[in-house]
Amino acid sequence: MGRERFEPSTPNLGGTQIHGFQVDQYRVYLTNLYCKSYAKSQLNNAIKYSDCLENPSRLLSLKPSMRLNVLKAIVCLSKYSGCYEEYKTKLKNYGIKWVNEDTAFNGFLAIFNHKHDTLPDWIKQVQPLFHNNEKLFLRFLAVTGLRKNEALTSFNMIIELNAKGKLGEYYNEDFSTLEHFKYGKLFLRGTKNAFISIVSKAMITEIANSQPVSYNAIHCRLMRKKIPLRFKELRSYQNSYLRKNGIISELVDIIAGRVPKSVFTRHHLGQDMKAFGNTVLGIEESLEKTLLTC
Repeated sequence: MGRERFEPSTPNLGGTQIHGFQVDQYRVYLTNLYCKSYAKSQLNNAIKYSDCLENPSRLLSLKPSMRLNVLKAIVCLSKYSGCYEEYKTKLKNYGIKWVNEDTAFNGFLAIFNHKHDTLPDWIKQVQPLFHNNEKLFLRFLAVTGLRKNEALTSFNMIIELNAKGKLGEYYNEDFSTLEHFKYGKLFLRGTKNAFISIVSKAMITEIANSQPVSYNAIHCRLMRKKIPLRFKELRSYQNSYLRKNGIISELVDIIAGRVPKSVFTRHHLGQDMKAFGNTVLGIEESLEKTLLTC
């Protein structure tokens, strides 16, 4: 799919063994578990930090922003190697935990420091630099709240599937819903998932007749102009906008790819999807007028 070309390549180590595991075989194992980009990231971290399997103390020397990703890669490697329970004990003995103790505070800072009110001005600034397909991608990103890679994959998939006459396998016209969950390897990634996106038929038709989008092209163009890339903020803006306009937080979470662990959400949350889709489409139309009118 389209997103694959945006990811850094994994070193081709052939049949090399690193700390007792065969790189090629482990690459296949990861590819069967995760989408291609995340599998590459896991393999790169496993290769670079494989000594953390024997000596977890090295994790403590890593920056907190890097430590969790490396820890995930090494835990995955320990499961592959059959020593997960032993490794959990080692981590406990070294006092290494999954959860960053500053997570709550960092979450507060993210809320406190958000600059949603400046997003319309940023969009006006970047619009002249974007081609027509990129402007359409910006709209798609804003109304769906998808993460950047998810949005790129989805946007380019719509074009590809439409060309093959298979768009109906992905877009459910009855509910105005892109059904990401049908493509698990691309959209279901453990802690970062995308289940559905509610998108108007008109926008889907525009995308289907558009050209694929390259993230690198957009990124390089903005870098040359010294303009920050703020795609990530569009996700929080969309989530907040839905909530402020009457969509209950549990449903906002589901649209965002999060399923709360509450009993209410998992067992008692019923929804007329057609009516819900129409409600969200109306809010998305308002969001476009508020955020994207240039």
